Amino acid sequence: MLKYQALALVAMTLGSLSFGVVAAYSIALGACIYIAANAYFSFYAFRYRGDQMGPWITRSFSWGESGKLALAALGFALAFRLVRPLHVPLLFTGFCSMIILQWFVARRVIDAIAQQQTTSNELDKAKQAD
Repeated sequence: MLKYQALALVAMTLGSLSFGVVAAYSIALGACIYIAANAYFSFYAFRYRGDQMGPWITRSFSWGESGKLALAALGFALAFRLVRPLHVPLLFTGFCSMIILQWFVARRVIDAIAQQQTTSNELDKAKQAD
């Protein structure tokens, strides 16, 4: 996921350079805010594995989501406070484009897992038939 987000970040930043440096860093900053917050969630939420860790998995998802929201809010607050000039609509465009990209990448991952499970089930049935 991070690889696709980084590629999209570079492409959007380079593409927006034709509109000026402010546009480019505004989009890049919005995308970086999302990537940083989402990376925190991913690392924090998926720390635990296994059947006996159920309560800890639930807590880590909750804490990870809270931290993600706090980091995004902090990122926007810092951007509004420290970055001058800032093109606010493009800042949000960069942030929202990462959300949309995540939807598409997640869908591709889900489809790939479903395809793999279907193939695995068909192989199991073929083995049982022999």
